[in-house]
Amino acid sequence: MWQLHLTAAPWEVLDLACVVAFPLLLLRWARASWWWLLLVAGSWDVWATYSGGNIEALLLVGALVVARLLWPPRPLGPAAIPLAAVLVAFVVLAKPFYVLFFVAFGVVLLLAAGEPRRATLRTLGSVAGLVLVLLAGEVIRWGPTLRGDAVRYLAHTLDAQWFVLPVTQQTPMSAWNRTPLQALIALGLPAAPAQVVAALVWLAALGASAWLVRGRRPSFAQAFALAFALLYLGRPVGWTLVYLDLVVCVAARPALPRAGRALLLVGVVALLLSHWAALVRTGLGDGLPLLTLQPADRPWETWLVLPVAWVLVLWAARQLTSQDPVSGATTGSLATVTFRDRS
Repeated sequence: MWQLHLTAAPWEVLDLACVVAFPLLLLRWARASWWWLLLVAGSWDVWATYSGGNIEALLLVGALVVARLLWPPRPLGPAAIPLAAVLVAFVVLAKPFYVLFFVAFGVVLLLAAGEPRRATLRTLGSVAGLVLVLLAGEVIRWGPTLRGDAVRYLAHTLDAQWFVLPVTQQTPMSAWNRTPLQALIALGLPAAPAQVVAALVWLAALGASAWLVRGRRPSFAQAFALAFALLYLGRPVGWTLVYLDLVVCVAARPALPRAGRALLLVGVVALLLSHWAALVRTGLGDGLPLLTLQPADRPWETWLVLPVAWVLVLWAARQLTSQDPVSGATTGSLATVTFRDRS
């Protein structure tokens, strides 16, 4: 059902298409300036994602399309529900932690999309029900052997993970893994308590986001960016921060004052350059940083970049009161800020 059976060449084409499609679709639906594509072209995270042949770009495009299908006004009307359900099931089957994105986006959709909550609940309930049916059908198709293997893996997930090792025994991949769970383990917490704390941190961030955007009217870009930031805050494994800079800039920049915009741009460029510096150091034989300059025992990107990205997007969602639920066109003193960003 979900097995694509792609050989190397077709997968290469699909992977490249997804790497390109994500920023193009995001900028089109956010009605943002195409100059933001320079961030994509200059991002080692994007090139690393593509060159690694990971399925990440495909899943991110799937998540973006689902978000747009469900955000009012829905482009396909009632037909958006089954299509969104199929995409959600595909993404979650590939990487189950993407459920964090869909939960977060559903919360924002319910509390801040501007349509009657009863209608939103019906939509979300219909999508969730279809997703459960599709997932159940796929699990049944696996057969008893694969189902047994899956249950055993879920019951002993931490035992099979390299990132739960003590810092002194970790590989360079642990430094690349910029997630709160990895950072908590780097502080010396055992794997099981670290998993609990990471889950509580994510739930607290989700709860704060829900409380602060309740009754607001964020644009689609801001709603998507908030769920995107929460995905990065909650996922257990994340080699790169691919597209995080683009998503945050598109969503937060219109709400920032001139000095704030300058600081955001300087910070993003500095982060991009630090990732290229990690690649250069690797090429010169100075260790194996490859994707980030942060060491495993001092995960500064995890503790600095991820929370700042979340706070920026959350702050922006509270500042702008959207008239156009897709573009984020606003009234009042901030209206000119939004439209200038399209120039």
